[in-house]
Amino acid sequence: MESEVLSEIRQARRRKKRFRRRLLVAVLALLLVGILTILTFQFLGKWGVHITLHGDRDVNVEVNSEYREEGAEASYGSGRFSFFERTECAVSIEGAVDVTKPGEYRIAYRAEYEGHVETVYRTVHVVDSKPPVITLVYDENIYTPIGHEFVEEGYTATDEYEGDVTDRVTREIPGDGFVYYSVTDSAGNTATCKREIRYDDRVAPVITLEGDAVVEVDLRKEYVEPGYTAADDCDGDVTGLVTVSTAPGSAENETVYTYSATDAHGNTGTATRTVVRKDLESPIITLEGDEHFTVLAGDAYHEPGYTGTDRQDGDLTELVVVEGEVVNYREGIYPITYTVTDSDGYVTTVTREVEVIAREQPEKVAPGQKIVYLTFDDGPCIYTEELLEILDRYGVKVTFFVTNQFPGYQSIIKKEYEAGHTVAVHTYSHNYKLVYASEDAYFADFNAMNDIIEEQTGHRSTQVRFPGGGSNAISRQYCKGIMTTLSQDMERLGFQYYDWNVSSGDVEDANTVSAVANRVINGIQRYNISIVLQHDIKQYSVRAVEQIIEWGLANGYTFLPLTPDSPTVHHGLNN
Repeated sequence: MESEVLSEIRQARRRKKRFRRRLLVAVLALLLVGILTILTFQFLGKWGVHITLHGDRDVNVEVNSEYREEGAEASYGSGRFSFFERTECAVSIEGAVDVTKPGEYRIAYRAEYEGHVETVYRTVHVVDSKPPVITLVYDENIYTPIGHEFVEEGYTATDEYEGDVTDRVTREIPGDGFVYYSVTDSAGNTATCKREIRYDDRVAPVITLEGDAVVEVDLRKEYVEPGYTAADDCDGDVTGLVTVSTAPGSAENETVYTYSATDAHGNTGTATRTVVRKDLESPIITLEGDEHFTVLAGDAYHEPGYTGTDRQDGDLTELVVVEGEVVNYREGIYPITYTVTDSDGYVTTVTREVEVIAREQPEKVAPGQKIVYLTFDDGPCIYTEELLEILDRYGVKVTFFVTNQFPGYQSIIKKEYEAGHTVAVHTYSHNYKLVYASEDAYFADFNAMNDIIEEQTGHRSTQVRFPGGGSNAISRQYCKGIMTTLSQDMERLGFQYYDWNVSSGDVEDANTVSAVANRVINGIQRYNISIVLQHDIKQYSVRAVEQIIEWGLANGYTFLPLTPDSPTVHHGLNN
């Protein structure tokens, strides 16, 4: 029994040992499986989404160049062995690179598969690593004169990123015959270059003439050199090197003087002076009469005369140019200039002053009682000589306010004057539109008629009757206020203008001799002094004169011509 118990105990112990060994083996097996599993996952790689970048994760790109996106690819599967099946996945790319601005840009690549997500990044550095470029300008026409400071030909500097950086260029001129240029951009990139200085002397001496380039020398005198100086940009004062030569000029009386100087480097400078031998005396203008003339208002200025002479050219009177105008109806001093030029171009000008002054108005003289002033407008004409014969028979003197309406009868004005009648101005044209256009227009007409009177009688008249009379209103159509102005002018200038207080009414065509005579006789009886208006262009008015004179003489009336001191009649002004 004892042996059986011992045997069972031994067997139990052996079973326990086997169990422990088996348990240990199982634990070791499990541990080994765990270790192998871990090692397998580590060795075979993690299963999931994997992104592979094309190109580098860290990229440098030059500013203003092109950035090319190389992209990436992605798959789901083992990360280590390609023999395991993989599933391709789409990759999205986020982020951008601005190649125009230096900096660091991050590009994200993202892929997703059945809940598995993977993101990787690429860093792109936009950099400015290129230095600027300095470009030197070479101009054959620009150089540095010997002994002078460096003359810059020019340069530019450009940077691929910053553009024009010329203003940042610095220069150094150490005196070794070169100029050193340097420029640095904002990124610290520096460019340098150098230029060899070109020394040269290409400038000729400058000759400065004292006096004029054209010198006129009197024919009777020797030419005296006014002088000159010469200076060179490198050699300084080279006046002592100047040589002078002469040659005939373009005209017989011209000599060309040429001044030349050559510097140490062979540059020659020249200057020329033309010497003209001529008569340097100006011509002479001699005025006949006084240098200051006085003209009474209304009188015409008649040139007294002049002569022009020159020592060389002789008589130049025909070449004298006279300029200036005398306005004889406006007081003032009017210069008349006389100019003559001789064959050498010398000009002489002298001036005569013509002063227009107003006349003194004469004091009116009382002519007595029962005075008749017969006046006749608008002639002379075909009937005027008949009128002169009638007046001559009775020894009666009258006043003619003449016109130039009938130019063929101008000579009768002389007969009127020589017969002792008063010749006065009416109008040259008798065209109201022309006469009353302006003050100047009126006096142009006035002077034109007075010129004819002077031509026929040798005298000008200061006595006038306005066309239409002083009270006419038609002048308002052409110039407002003209009659007021003209009446004031007559008073100021010392002229006398006359209207009338007895009208013959002879302007009407349906008139008769007796009708005109009766109207005049009736009018005369109303006044102690009568100024009668008639027209010698009307034949019936001319023939009525004999009846008027006979009646007047029979009744104690005296017939007189108007003179500057005679009484006058003025109508009221309507313009």
